[in-house]
Amino acid sequence: MDAPIDRDDHAPTREPISDVLDVTQSSPDQFIGSAGARNHIGSVFGGRLLAQSLLSAMKTVEALPASSFHAYFLAAGRTDMPIDYQVTRLRDSRRFANRLITACQDGQTIFTMMAEFHAAEDGFVHQDASMPPVPPPEEVASIQHFVRERAGELAQAVTHNFAAALVIEMRPIAPESYLLARPAEAARSFWFRQSGAAAVDDARLQQCLLAFASDYWLGGASAIPHFLPTNSGEFLITSMDHSMWFHRPARCEEWMLHQTSSPSASDGLGLSRGQIFDRDGRLVASTAQECLLRRLRG
Repeated sequence: MDAPIDRDDHAPTREPISDVLDVTQSSPDQFIGSAGARNHIGSVFGGRLLAQSLLSAMKTVEALPASSFHAYFLAAGRTDMPIDYQVTRLRDSRRFANRLITACQDGQTIFTMMAEFHAAEDGFVHQDASMPPVPPPEEVASIQHFVRERAGELAQAVTHNFAAALVIEMRPIAPESYLLARPAEAARSFWFRQSGAAAVDDARLQQCLLAFASDYWLGGASAIPHFLPTNSGEFLITSMDHSMWFHRPARCEEWMLHQTSSPSASDGLGLSRGQIFDRDGRLVASTAQECLLRRLRG
């Protein structure tokens, strides 16, 4: 692909940082968050549930950063009402804290998360993961630019879902290889950032924003060999669960690379795994997600 004409521009996003982090306390260990804009299937974006649940838990944990979380999406969230978060304190020790977070709307549980927090301590250090050799983000087109340039070749679902503002700024590596073809390898990588995160000083809030971004385009890797990896009138991809491990601090206004791949798909479910690297090649987080992959019948 030729060098993008808008490579220095900020691509539009539809989820302001202040809105993602809009979580207020309603009573002890209970919090309320805003639902935000609809995703491709008309419900609350899963990354918002991840970020706001983690933030709700953080408001009950003194200072400790998050080390991991494991979450389940139980029902589609509605965007016309706020989300209630209930935090249950499971453990508080000198270096660890564990929380159970339940998200509800109109009395129905739509999401649960188990989160762990850990105080940094001296220990062993290694990184047996390497960032793949990809062009820097300045030499990669935004997904919106790609869609505009190749609109005549792309399926209508791609132009509908990716031409306008997204939840994050994203620059995919070689998107034509899976948006215009069906490769055998279930993998893709993309640069992403959230420019508004520059105004966020708190390192724990940066973790919430990274959790938010981690949900975008992860699960779709499992669909790549089989179907156009985006929701349409013919195909449904929806997240069933999401796990994340935080390895090193990161700033979400800086470009990071999410390298995703799928080791397996069967029985209507596909598993995707991801590694998030900063520009220096440090592995800052690992992700995993299982999605429902369903061909829709007309």
